[in-house]
Amino acid sequence: MESSSKNPILAVRLRGTASDNPDVQRTMESLKLERTFQARLLDNTPSNLGMLRSAKVLVAWGEVSPDLLGRVLEKRGERDGADGLDDGFLRLLGKSSFDDLAKAVVAGETSLHELLRAGLKVPFRFHPPRGGFKRSLRRAATDGGELGYRGADINSLAKRMI
Repeated sequence: MESSSKNPILAVRLRGTASDNPDVQRTMESLKLERTFQARLLDNTPSNLGMLRSAKVLVAWGEVSPDLLGRVLEKRGERDGADGLDDGFLRLLGKSSFDDLAKAVVAGETSLHELLRAGLKVPFRFHPPRGGFKRSLRRAATDGGELGYRGADINSLAKRMI
């Protein structure tokens, strides 16, 4: 089902609060995905995967590619007190471009905590997907829908939402 790779996970909230299950609502608050179309980078840990599985009726997640992560940081990344990320953010982390930073994060050379300490705001604010959803928002990805674990397919969805 889920790969054992340690790539960071990109989780995207696709559905709203209509379910109103208090346990799922608390899980979404813990993940800091409280509104529709918010996305967040998470470490690939058993506790994060457990929270995502418990909230699988609202979110889609999978391993993020370095190409997509670079685009997300460049176009949707925000810093405390500023609009967007700039060269100053990259200098804080000792990188020359967003692509270099994304490759370092996926390779595990730069941790997600370092990004947060440098001022990266959580979560990312995405648009609804261009061209709409290709499948049902009420079903799991394994059952012909959009929700739940998607593996590398999360990259194609997120690319349309940037």
